[in-house]
Amino acid sequence: MSPKTIRTILILMLLTIGGLFITQVYWFKKSFTLEERQFDEKLNIALRNIAHQLLVLDNDTSSRIPPISKLASNEYYVKTNCHYNLAVLDSCIKSEFRSRKITVNYDYLILKTESDEVLLGNSIWDLSEPAEIACKGRLDNKELLDFKIRINNKTTYLINSMGIWMYSSTSLLVLLAVFTFIIVSIVKGKRLADLKKDFVNNMTHELKTPIANISVASEAIRNKNIQMDEHKLKKYADIIYNENVRLHNLVDRVLQISAIEKQNESLSFEEVDIHKIIITVLISFEPLLQQRNGTLHSNLNASKSTLQADKTHLSNVIYNLIENAIKYSNNSPEITISTSNNKNGINIEISDKGIGIAKENQQRIFEQFFRAETGNVHNTKGHGIGLSYVKLIVEKHNGLLTFKSKKNKGTTFNIFLPI
Repeated sequence: MSPKTIRTILILMLLTIGGLFITQVYWFKKSFTLEERQFDEKLNIALRNIAHQLLVLDNDTSSRIPPISKLASNEYYVKTNCHYNLAVLDSCIKSEFRSRKITVNYDYLILKTESDEVLLGNSIWDLSEPAEIACKGRLDNKELLDFKIRINNKTTYLINSMGIWMYSSTSLLVLLAVFTFIIVSIVKGKRLADLKKDFVNNMTHELKTPIANISVASEAIRNKNIQMDEHKLKKYADIIYNENVRLHNLVDRVLQISAIEKQNESLSFEEVDIHKIIITVLISFEPLLQQRNGTLHSNLNASKSTLQADKTHLSNVIYNLIENAIKYSNNSPEITISTSNNKNGINIEISDKGIGIAKENQQRIFEQFFRAETGNVHNTKGHGIGLSYVKLIVEKHNGLLTFKSKKNKGTTFNIFLPI
């Protein structure tokens, strides 16, 4: 299946998911609005019945009950224009709510009809529990009273009342989450497959050169028709040896990063001098720099350069970063490596004036097998595990690896290692 087809399918799947989500939100909102309207109607009837009961208890059956005033989404004002006390109001509300199965938490207040002055109030959390009536005996003289009630958990009550809608919404959300997870897994799997394919291509390319050199040198040694003096024999033997070492290092690096990631291999920490490691690595690059007419400046200014580290892996970290700096410089490489101290450890900075890293690739350069395109896939040798390995080793040393780069301006990597 072509990448374009896969992208089209994924876009259609995402649009479908988005459409289903929007549809579900729309119908959930409609259902919630309907449930709220039904609740308000049921509550309105209950409050009018309560007001009627209060009028009957006050021996006033002639008064017409005015409409219930909705002050807010959860607050209602009931104008009764009769006299009662808090115990009577509490009993009427509980009885009416229980009969209509309105199981909500609520507060209510008694107010003077003429001035809206608050006289008494109470909070009810459980209709089955007897309530303590606040200021039960304060009303001594008869006055015309109204009451106000506020539903504290209206939204929760409505959601719990929606039943099948909640089940269907939850089920759909779970399905959408699983669907989204599958899509993300497909995308990641496709990307990983592409990266592994590139890795195999790059690794094959890197293996071809040493294998070819070993093959030519060994054939020359075995060919009895070729007259070979001791100098030439040593030259071919050195080629075979060096290319074999190159192959060994290449395979060993792949196996090392795999073992470290799986925690099958532990680092061997000892006291090392980072300056000595850097100098040793720089010496190994002198022939390559001379061949490329490059320059390498070192400013080893750290006063404290010893720390607990794995010498071999830390050497590989410095080697990888300098190798990349040389590798990704178009003309004569110009590289600077410097060290400095802060109160917590040592900083190692490696900068170059090479081709830099494109902005769109900067977030992915530490991904295993990832290599930024620079035109031809194989115009720059590498297999996409160098920076992944570097980051892993720095983190194993409880350090921090950061970088800054600008296209065609160069790149600077900074390693912080605690002392």
